[in-house]
Amino acid sequence: MNQKELIISLIQQDLKHSQLVVGLDELGLEASDKHCLEILDLVAEIMEVPAGKVEYAWGSLYMTYMSECTGMEVEATSAAFRPYAEVCYEELCEILTERGVGGT
Repeated sequence: MNQKELIISLIQQDLKHSQLVVGLDELGLEASDKHCLEILDLVAEIMEVPAGKVEYAWGSLYMTYMSECTGMEVEATSAAFRPYAEVCYEELCEILTERGVGGT
């Protein structure tokens, strides 16, 4: 698996995890405060997002994808999230390219 595929897979899994955590929150179980996998941090590190830049456009875009996919139908696997993860990755790369940062 190359670096791009690894990042896309991580985003895909984070989309699934976010869907599940938000669903638990909606049931009143307050899961988002207790079950953070910190995948955003891993993706930022692999994509070489400079320290302090995750909070801006790059991080906002990432979190937008996490919140938009929470309404998808719950399935046993994360396969349905693959297309969203691929587009998310491409847009994250665009942000880094536009700002002249990152190495992915």
